Parts: sequence; structure tokens; C-alpha cells
Amino acid sequence: MSLSEKLTDSFKEHMEQNHNNMDITFSIAVLSRNFWPIDPPKDDFIVPTDIELTYDRFQRYYQTKHSGRKLTWLWNYSDIELRANYPGQKYIFVTSPYQMAVLLQYNNNDKLSLDKLATAINLRKDSDLLTQVLQHLVKSRILINDEADQYDFNPRAPYSLFRLCVPFFYQTFSDFRSTKIRMNLNQPVQIGLNAESSVAVKTEDENRKYIIQATIVRCASL
Repeated sequence: MSLSEKLTDSFKEHMEQNHNNMDITFSIAVLSRNFWPIDPPKDDFIVPTDIELTYDRFQRYYQTKHSGRKLTWLWNYSDIELRANYPGQKYIFVTSPYQMAVLLQYNNNDKLSLDKLATAINLRKDSDLLTQVLQHLVKSRILINDEADQYDFNPRAPYSLFRLCVPFFYQTFSDFRSTKIRMNLNQPVQIGLNAESSVAVKTEDENRKYIIQATIVRCASL
């Protein structure tokens, strides 16, 4: 973890010296697969264009430091902070990368179908992950589902529309308002990670047990 922090700091210095157009605060934990046996996500997440430049630059920078190594990105373990500018109020949304990819689509669109949102983040429209991603955005009144009853939606309705809830344009009960400036929207995805984390901890405990036993045997033979 200490080496990973140094890598992040050196990457930031490299960006400051060579690129003055980096407006994203970026930090990363680069972990060895041997010591952190965490399985990568089974989806093919599409990196949004808003962060693609930073993503590519870090990939290239890492290869200059460690030639021949391959980075596997664990998007499902990431947190993203988005600054949302609403009329008369600014918020900070803490999201998963998948939620970020959905919300960034609304920089240029007022409403999108479930099919288009699924395509944007490369998930099946009937997948449980996409359901989790959208469900909390709807329940938090950030998105409104025109087909839904109040704050829920049907994940198998491909033509269901999701529109951004902006108080200035939509003067209804479902307008988005919050007394909190900082909102954590990443909770639904994190729930799904608890089981994975437990499996990873159990696997690592087993691996360490055998290593310790082997070390004891070697010490005893000496």
C-alpha cells in the first residue's frame, strides 16, 4: 500500500510537469495479485470518455515504470466523486463507476432509454448490476423513470425512459432536493461486494496458513 501511494504521488507530479489540462483528481491502489486474490468484474466496462484520457495516461505511465506487467482494473471496488451543478445548488455525488457512466450521459441528454443506458456502460439491460445502478439513482430522485410506480422501475422494459430530475425544469413532488451537499450513492453496488470480500478473505487466510506451515517445517528442519 505504501508503494502504491508513492506511485500515485509520482504520477501526479508527472502530470503536473507534462500535462496542465488534467482537471481530475486521481488516486489508485496498485496491488499484487499474489497477495490480494480479488477476482476482476465479469463485465466489460466501457471507460467513459470524460476519464478515458487520465485512464490511458496512467496505463502508459505504469508501463514505463514496470514493463511487462498487466493492470487489471477492479472497477467494482472504486469510488467516484462527481460534482453536480443544479440550478442554485451544487452537490457532490459519491458513485460507483457504473453510476458515474450513467450520470455522465446526462451532460448531453435530458432523457435516455434503458437500452441506451445499458449500451453506454456495456451491461445487459436485464442484469442485476444495472438494476442496482439505476434503482438507487431513481430512489434518490436524481433520475425519474416515466414507466415506474413512484421510485421503482421494471428492468425488463427496454423502452422505459429515464430523465434527469432538475428542479428548475420539473416543479413536481419528485424534484431532486437534498439537505446534504455530499451524497453517497454507491451503497447498492457495495452490498454486492460483501460476499466477494468474504470469499477473498477466506482464500487469503487459507493461502497464508500453508505458507506459515511451510515456514515452520523449514525452521524445524534447521
